[in-house]
Amino acid sequence: MGFSRRVGPPIVSAAVATLVLTNFAMVLLAERASHDGHLFASIWPIALTSTVAVVLVMSFLFRSIVEMGAELERREAEAQHQALHDQLTGLANRALLEDRLEQALCRYRRSGEQLALLILDLDRFKQVNDTLGHTAGDDMVRIVAERLRALLRDSDTVARIGGDEFAIIQARPRGEADVRSLCERIIETVGEPYRLGEREARVGVSIGAVFAGPDIATATDLLRKADITMYRAKAAGRHCFRIFTEAMDADVQRRDQIETILRAELAAGGGPELHFQPVIGGDGKIASVEGLMRWDQAVVGPIAPAEIVPVAEECGLIEQLGYNLVRQACALARRFPDLSISINLSPVQFRTMDFPAVLRRLVEGEGVPCSQLELEVTEQLFIDHGPLCEPALQALREAGFRICLDDFGTGYSSLSCLRRFPVDKVKLDHSFVDLAARDQSIALIRAAVTLGHAMNMEVIAEGISCEAEEQIALEAGCDGLQGHLYARAMPADQLQAWLAEAGKARISDAA
Repeated sequence: MGFSRRVGPPIVSAAVATLVLTNFAMVLLAERASHDGHLFASIWPIALTSTVAVVLVMSFLFRSIVEMGAELERREAEAQHQALHDQLTGLANRALLEDRLEQALCRYRRSGEQLALLILDLDRFKQVNDTLGHTAGDDMVRIVAERLRALLRDSDTVARIGGDEFAIIQARPRGEADVRSLCERIIETVGEPYRLGEREARVGVSIGAVFAGPDIATATDLLRKADITMYRAKAAGRHCFRIFTEAMDADVQRRDQIETILRAELAAGGGPELHFQPVIGGDGKIASVEGLMRWDQAVVGPIAPAEIVPVAEECGLIEQLGYNLVRQACALARRFPDLSISINLSPVQFRTMDFPAVLRRLVEGEGVPCSQLELEVTEQLFIDHGPLCEPALQALREAGFRICLDDFGTGYSSLSCLRRFPVDKVKLDHSFVDLAARDQSIALIRAAVTLGHAMNMEVIAEGISCEAEEQIALEAGCDGLQGHLYARAMPADQLQAWLAEAGKARISDAA
């Protein structure tokens, strides 16, 4: 019952009763004051008339109170709906989703009624906003919401929890097959074309799904694990789904641990170190060394670069880490002024517009000529940051740095990269050397060498681990060789001893 219906009648009843009693008391007093009763007879009609008038006025006021109360209740209901629903799509919002998740978890703990939570994130949605505008993006979100509603049962809940992010509570799924079936239908339905004005657009969707379990205490836990799983689907190529496993959570916990330790050690002046692997020239002499990141952390043990770099990129430590490694390379360069040293750069470092100038000042401040350092980048830099990296690479070359394209042949734009971007050297990925197809490998590497030489580039073969691979690379005409056949990456002090002992050896003796 609403406020007006609860409060209005008692107020009006009390007012009328008070008025009647007051008039009755006035009449009695008047009657006692008048011995002949004439005063009573004259007052009674007035009192009766006033009572009727007041009752009519109070009835009008009561109706007004009821109407005002109804309007207030409507506005309260509307405000409550807006507080729990997304204004663009009308779907439940995060607050309502979390409330229903808590209720579903209570039912799960009480009766074992299973539930699954799905987190959905649209793929390539930013491209729609950038090319067609935000109005078209809003239209697409509304259409996606309608398509999702049509796929679900009344007992399920679908919510919009972000710009292009949705969540679904699937009530009482019949095992993993039921969740997989729903995910497949969502991917198919969301992937259908969208008519946005005069244009047609397409997007994909990445889905992470998680079941309720005894280790999940709150809705926040369930949302966190579903979010982890959704990003695994993103990393797997997008437009697909993944179902949560405990290994995923362990990976996230390890990444968080690595971030915490890395941040603390960098702040204290420590962190990963460079180990150096020699590159042997075609004449059998040391051509250069490559600085490779190594981190044998005291708490968690050895951590591979493949773990360190993504964490540093995501948490904003890549610049600090990169410049720390550059200083280590410069320290070796000061000890060996005639030795060329290469270091790897992350594509994320190129997002800073003044990166070339900052790097140049750092190296020169360390007392090392820029020409002594080679900067290794991968094709991913050109693919992800083409418009930004081209002027940056040009500025780095003008400062004296040499640019090396690492892992050549593993991306999708090798030839266009060589033609468009300023590169001094390419390193052929180990996949070029195939002992089972020796003649084909020689022909393929020779083609790459011919192309590189035609563009005034040196060509280095990486990953040489045996004499047969060495022979293939030499027959194909490579300018240099690098791999475990000659030496593994080693700390600077060990490198000094290795250079003294094997620096002048021929390739055939260097192993």
